[in-house]
Amino acid sequence: MKFWYAGDKSKALCETCGKLVSTTFNYHDVPFESGGGVAKQIMAATCDECQTVVAIPPQSTPAIRSARDNTTVSLEFILDAPFLDMLDAAAYRVDPYAGVLLRKKLIAYFVHRSLSDDARIERLRTNAHVHRAEWKSWHNAPRKRLSMKVTQRASNEIDELIKRSALNKTALVKSIVMDIRSEIIEPDEPQIMPELRRMVAAIAA
Repeated sequence: MKFWYAGDKSKALCETCGKLVSTTFNYHDVPFESGGGVAKQIMAATCDECQTVVAIPPQSTPAIRSARDNTTVSLEFILDAPFLDMLDAAAYRVDPYAGVLLRKKLIAYFVHRSLSDDARIERLRTNAHVHRAEWKSWHNAPRKRLSMKVTQRASNEIDELIKRSALNKTALVKSIVMDIRSEIIEPDEPQIMPELRRMVAAIAA
């Protein structure tokens, strides 16, 4: 792999100029193709005629991936209070010092895990039916806002799980909370606990 330095020259096809042009490598802010963010000060080659970025070398790929992963998406849900109470009870059991910050991590963990297991996806669908009467009984409880900022990757995983489970976003989160209750809150000795505590320790490091 060739390693490029600021000032190095090369050639590339420039779509703006419509021809092969000479290029110069340097550090630039490069917007994502989706328009959802910018990779700042990465090595890239620009057209010497129009200054358009025309090539990005492999050495810049990790920085682009990191910038994309750090782009956050805001998610918001209005849920009956027992759902948030259960999230907080689970978070407290995993780490008494983590507080509400662990809500997002627990949901993201259960989403990621479910995507790799069709049986878990089916269980999420089942939750939405089995617990429907219980959920209705909570309608007189206060309604609370659950706001989360997640990475683009986590947002994409939630969208994929919505598609595969055929649940809407709110029903999916409610079903995930039911899994969290059954695996973290209800057991005397949750089997999942060591893995979750390792996750929290890694986040805190």
